[in-house]
Amino acid sequence: MELNREGVSESLGYLIIFGLVLTGIGLITLYGYPLLMQQESSANLRNMEQTMIVLQSDIKSLTYKLANYKETSLRVSGGTLFSLDNISTPERFRISSPDGSIPTTDFFPGELRYLSTTDNTVIALENGAVIMKPLSAQGSVMLAEPRWYLDVDPDGKKTLIINYISLGNATAKPGVMNISQTGVGNVRMSHTQTLVWSRPNGDWPDATPGTVDIRYYPDNQVTITPDGYGLAWKTYLTDSNGLNMAWDGNTNPYKFTITGLKNIVVKEYDIMVETL
Repeated sequence: MELNREGVSESLGYLIIFGLVLTGIGLITLYGYPLLMQQESSANLRNMEQTMIVLQSDIKSLTYKLANYKETSLRVSGGTLFSLDNISTPERFRISSPDGSIPTTDFFPGELRYLSTTDNTVIALENGAVIMKPLSAQGSVMLAEPRWYLDVDPDGKKTLIINYISLGNATAKPGVMNISQTGVGNVRMSHTQTLVWSRPNGDWPDATPGTVDIRYYPDNQVTITPDGYGLAWKTYLTDSNGLNMAWDGNTNPYKFTITGLKNIVVKEYDIMVETL
């Protein structure tokens, strides 16, 4: 008696095809989905890098171009954008001179900080610089530099020019990330005040040019690392193509020294972050 095997053949074919489909879905879930999530996370970071540079450009317009008000539409994805008032962040800069001829001044910049929820990465706009760093790990890199520079006259005499940018907001409370945003929104900022000061006694004598120390005290509380954004500032300030300052090797605080100065000019710009 001959058996009819046509139905068995169709059933086996269906099972084989169904098994291949399940295997494909499993491989995609196991390998493809994490890769897609990683690419999406990387895209979010690149987007926030560009967004921070746009906000840096807005701040330049408010300070150096003397605009009174700037508003930018943006989309925050993959994390949260915070505004930290200058009274809410412990990081600060301190200027002094060994001869005591300029007043010792502390400056608290505040910052705009983006925290990625997937990459454990921080992107910050601090004191006119855009900085990226891994959360809970050492190291940081400056994506866009601030406007600090040396003005050298025809006689080779150097004037150090520092632009301080302080970010505040009307609802500031000490130790609190005062304004935050996810998704689509607007960032509104206004310029409220500019202060300019230099060495009270005028230029340093040609025979004894001036020396200035700049100390950076990093925020090791919110960024959960002992160096904060210190490495990024160290790389920028000691760059031979820039200010070419000397670093003493310490990290709490970072101390930088520049010699041979004719004078120092410091401009402090107060920027109010109205909404995020």
